[in-house]
Amino acid sequence: MMNERKHQAWNFWSVFFFFGVVAFVGYLLEQKGVDIRELSLKEAAVIILASYRMTRILVFEKIFKYLRNALKKREDLYVIGTVHAIITCPWCAGVWVTLIILVFYFLVPYGVVLVYVLALAGLTSMVILISNLLHMHTEGKQRIHQREKGNGNDSLS
Repeated sequence: MMNERKHQAWNFWSVFFFFGVVAFVGYLLEQKGVDIRELSLKEAAVIILASYRMTRILVFEKIFKYLRNALKKREDLYVIGTVHAIITCPWCAGVWVTLIILVFYFLVPYGVVLVYVLALAGLTSMVILISNLLHMHTEGKQRIHQREKGNGNDSLS
């Protein structure tokens, strides 16, 4: 019970830490003369796709599995437990990743290259996902047709 309360407290305080980081990034953007409210549709699409892909990599892909497992082993340390909770939840990680993508896009020299690579990889993964879904749909229809044909329900008979 006490451990759960401490974890909840760390999770609660991490929200304020996030808001502090957002304010700091906002300050840095203002110093550089970037008004985030003036994002073009193209910039927004690139940032969304890059955030999508990086979130998937962080939360689900093998490349970060070691980190996720290492943090899980140390979840009893409350800050680490909170970090583990963040990087294993796509919704939580997505918020942090988007903030990091914004930093790379606007504040890191040549960071835009990484953002574009992730955005294109995000688009590629969506194409693969759609292709897989279409394949599964087609395969399902073929199985149904084969069963109907095997049962003598073929409309040509």
